[in-house]
Parts: sequence; structure tokens; C-alpha cells
Amino acid sequence: MSNESTGAWTVLKLLEWTKKYFADAEVDQPRLCAEVLLAHTLKCQRIELYTRFDYTPSPDELTNYRQSVKRASQHEPTAYLVGSREFYSVQFKVTKDVLIPRPETEQLVAEAEAHLKTLDRPGLMWDICTGSGCVAIATALQVSNVTVLASDICPQAVAVAQTNAETHSVADRVSCGVADLVNIPENCPDFQDRQFDVITVNPPYVGDNDPIGVSVKHEPPAALFSGPDGLNCIRKLLPQIPQMLLPGGMFALEFGAEQHQAIIALIADIDQFDTPIILKDHQDIERTITVRRIAQ
Repeated sequence: MSNESTGAWTVLKLLEWTKKYFADAEVDQPRLCAEVLLAHTLKCQRIELYTRFDYTPSPDELTNYRQSVKRASQHEPTAYLVGSREFYSVQFKVTKDVLIPRPETEQLVAEAEAHLKTLDRPGLMWDICTGSGCVAIATALQVSNVTVLASDICPQAVAVAQTNAETHSVADRVSCGVADLVNIPENCPDFQDRQFDVITVNPPYVGDNDPIGVSVKHEPPAALFSGPDGLNCIRKLLPQIPQMLLPGGMFALEFGAEQHQAIIALIADIDQFDTPIILKDHQDIERTITVRRIAQ
């Protein structure tokens, strides 16, 4: 985007130029990325851009936009540039300390919500590897009588989750704390010796040498990679889940492409769950497994 132009840099002209620039740079969803960055720069909703096509941003706004466009063209994720991402129709704060919420992870919320709404009492849920807290908080927003524990090994991620819980006014029902996998955070003693109706996990599941998208390389490696086949974390996690679930309680796990058969075998070895259900994501890839603890 040159400082010189054959005419004013209107919103429409900026979007058209940036879309082509991003397409040439092989940025994913170039038009959407351009709109998100420009709306953030102009401090408006993305839909409002369509009523402001003739607006000419100020010099400061143009400078800020140019800077974000340059970073995006180098495949820095848009969510990190604007500091938020929509998930389950809710905006969540994100930083480089957390994974960017993705549409496929919404399946965890949908499954948790469906199970919790079958109960005839208040529910108790635990979201492990919570990151931004998007699964825990979105579920709390959908189910008014659930209490949720949201834990993560990364203190910076837990701080982001806590901010999101406060922003969405569910901090009284979503408790955030630092802990590794199936361990209760020290600052959440009320959850000690409890069993949960639902446990959700979006763990690291990428193999150490597996290829990843260039933009994904900007996300925290500890939240992505888990051993040679991507299953180290899941192998450690699964045997500890039954003791933390109520009989009939549901466990929902996100996993990587082509991992479902290995995970089904691991669940069968534990012999405390009923038949697993595999769910496909919007790309028709096996992505989520749900299973219930056998009622004693």
C-alpha cells in the first residue's frame, strides 16, 4: 500500500487493494482478513464497513492499518493482531499465550451443553487445557445453572481465561486456575474431591514433526505439540478421567486427523466407559470423541 495514490484511500479502495495483496501473499481468507483488520482500525463492527465505503480514514488510521496489513501478510494470525476471536457467537480476548479458538472446538461446547441440559439439577463441569477459556465460558453462557472449573498449565493463559470470564459476567460460575491436566488448581479448593458431570479437553495433539500451517507457527508450541504421534498428552490424560467423572458423566475430547482409532483403543483399554461416539468437523474430518462413564 503506497503512500501515493491516484485517489483517496476510501474504505472500499482499501478493502479491494488489501484483498488482492493478501491473496498474492497466500493469506487465508483474504477478504475476511482485510475486513477484520480495517474494522479494528476504525473501531467499528465489520458489518459497518459496508455502510462506510466512501469514508476516508485519517492519516493515523491509515498508518495503523498499513502496519497490521504488513504483519498479516507475514502470516501473523489476525486474531492476535486484533486481540480477539469470535467463538460460539461470542468475542473472546486472545493473546499469543493461548491457542486461537477454532470452529471445530465448538463441538465441545455443543456436547457439554446438550448433556448438562438433560440433568434435573445444577451441573458441574471441568474444562482442562482451557487456554482462553472459550469452551468453559461459552458453556456457562448457554447453561445458566452450571458451575465450571477451567484449568491450564500456563499461568498466562489462565489470566486470559479469567479476563474473559469477567468480561462475560460468568466469573461467579467459572473458576480459573493453574494446574497440569487432571489436577485441581490450588486456588480452587472447592473442587477438591468432587466428581464432574462433564469434562471437556482440547489438548495438544500435533505430532512433533507434523507439518502445520505457517500462521499456526505463531501459536504457543506447548499447546500444539505432544510427542512423535501427538498422543502423549492424551495417553497421560485418559486413565485419570473415570475417577473424576460421576457415573453416567460425559467426557468430550478434541483430537487430530486420523487419531480416532488409536484413541478408541486407549479408551477400550481403560474399560470404564461405554461406546465412544466420533463426531466429524465442518471439513468432514473426525475431530471429537464423546464417551460416558459406565454407571455403576
